[in-house]
Order: sequence, then C-alpha cells, then structure tokens
Amino acid sequence: MASGQRRLRLYVTMGQRLLRDSLLFQILLHDEVELVGESETGVATLNRLKRATPSVLLIEENLQDNDGLTIAEHALAVNPSLSVLLISDTPVSSGRMAIYLEAGIKAVVSKDQPVQELIKTLFYIRNGQVYVGNWQQEPAPAAMLAYQALSGREREVAQLMASRLPVRDIAGRLGVSCKTVHSYKDRIFVKLGFERLPELILFMQRHQHGAAE
Repeated sequence: MASGQRRLRLYVTMGQRLLRDSLLFQILLHDEVELVGESETGVATLNRLKRATPSVLLIEENLQDNDGLTIAEHALAVNPSLSVLLISDTPVSSGRMAIYLEAGIKAVVSKDQPVQELIKTLFYIRNGQVYVGNWQQEPAPAAMLAYQALSGREREVAQLMASRLPVRDIAGRLGVSCKTVHSYKDRIFVKLGFERLPELILFMQRHQHGAAE
C-alpha cells in the first residue's frame, strides 16, 4: 500500500462519551480508519499514546484535567510525526491559531463543523499537511493590501516560506544567498505586520486561492 494510502491510526481524546461515540460511529464507517485508542483526559492520553502508536490524534481543546494544546505539545515531543487535530468550542483568533501552528498542531476545527468536513480534515492532515478551516475570522483587509503591495519576488519568497521550505532550499531555488533570503523575510514580516512564521503560514493558507495568486 502506498504511503499516501496507509491506514489512518486514530486516537481520540474527548471528555463527553456521547459526543465521542456519535463522532466515532461516523468516522469508523471509513475502512481506512483504525481506532487505536480513546480516553477522556489528557493524562490518560499521554499514558496510552506510546503503546497505541497512532498516526493522528483528535483532541478537544478543553479537557477535564488540562488543555488540548498542552497535551498535544507533550505528545509531539515524544512522537514528532504525529498529526494532531484540535477541536475548539469557540472561534480561534489569528494570534491563537499562530500559537497552535507553532506548537506543531496540524489543524484546528470548530466543534460545530459538520462531521463530514472533520473527516475530510483527518484524511488531509494524516500525511503531515496543515489545514486551516474557513470558520475563523478573516484577516484584516490591511494585511491583504500589504500583501498585494509586495514585489513579485517578495511574494515568491513568502509562498516558499509558508510551505515550510528551509532558507537554504529557498536560496538554492531562487539562485540567491541565504543572507538575501533572510533580508526578504525581514521585509515581508515588516510589511505584513507579522512577527512569527506561523502567522505568515496562517495568512497564506487562508488566501492560497486569493492573495497567493
């Protein structure tokens, strides 16, 4: 079986049993999904993950004993290849989303999102891709105007950075020095008003069919 089609080994951490069961009933209709573990608390999750060896962790933001971000960070420290999907009760601000992405979480979705959309997200992130849902607030128009004002080369660098390509690889692809790429990076961040790479990744993910054209 090709790596892109390998079984999705799922571990689910949700406090409400009824909600968890309702979700799993629909997820497990897909033959590619194998449930390797489930729990209600963060501590129980961390204790069982190593033995369960999941490829995807589906976890609530608000747990009985901890928050999903903290548990996800601990899980990723042990297994960096784990893909984490965080379920949020409320809309997530751009700043909060940047923190999630920086921590290594691959997707954040709303608890009110249709189950079929959540399932699509699970399959999308299982090989390490990042997914940003469209239910969050749109970025400020000022950021869009600033992006449109970037030079063609600056946009190209921004897109490569947002795809998580290392500076050395960007330099090689563009035929410039690493120092030049860093200079582009600094200018891009200043012009867009960003301070960290996850903010740029979030912006480009939301506008890959708009601003990134």
